[in-house]
Amino acid sequence: MEIPAESWYNAIFLRHSQRKYSGEVPEEHVTTGIEKVCTEFTPFPGVRSVLVREPANDVFKGAVGQYFFKVTEAPYYIAFIGDMKAPNVQASTGYIGEGVILEATALGLNTCWVGGFFKRESVMKQIELNDNEQILAITPIGYSKEEADRVENSAKKYRRKDLTELIISQESKNGKWISPALEAARVAPSAANRQPWRFQIGEDSIIVSSSSKREGFGVSRQLDCGIAML
Repeated sequence: MEIPAESWYNAIFLRHSQRKYSGEVPEEHVTTGIEKVCTEFTPFPGVRSVLVREPANDVFKGAVGQYFFKVTEAPYYIAFIGDMKAPNVQASTGYIGEGVILEATALGLNTCWVGGFFKRESVMKQIELNDNEQILAITPIGYSKEEADRVENSAKKYRRKDLTELIISQESKNGKWISPALEAARVAPSAANRQPWRFQIGEDSIIVSSSSKREGFGVSRQLDCGIAML
């Protein structure tokens, strides 16, 4: 699949995490578009995305989920699944998942990355897993309960670290692509907004690394970094 770069880049600055949904089911052409990107956007082996056409309420229930991360009335959700024996599976899942989420945003759907606070056993009742596969993250999809929070009506300001805190080395400042690429990565979502990515800028590349190997919130920092890499 050829990445729709302009569409996804624009979607980066429209996307924001949404937890309260209207329950409205997306039109069939929108849902078909989501299924298409789930099927076709597979740049790495061992990682896949699956659209579940079932309400997500049960997936987000439970003591932890209700207290920290209550998602309500989402009509559908998408599961991001990784083969735990595949190389760089966490980063690959973040990369592929963010592509699917940006396509959902471009189609006018609200989303929310959820990596830790969901009931995997509920998801496993609706998705058949292969050997060595795990559900690493999910996102609800649908339309915000509040009209003002819908994708087409919202322009959010991001609470993010300044690039001076995120760049650890820089060999070149000449590439015209560097600034927009860094800004897109800077505003990427991450677990508890921890923003673990750090950037090393070369002549024709940007290396993304994690600020720490320590995990937290039930989400791999490598998954967060994979989101920023897209």
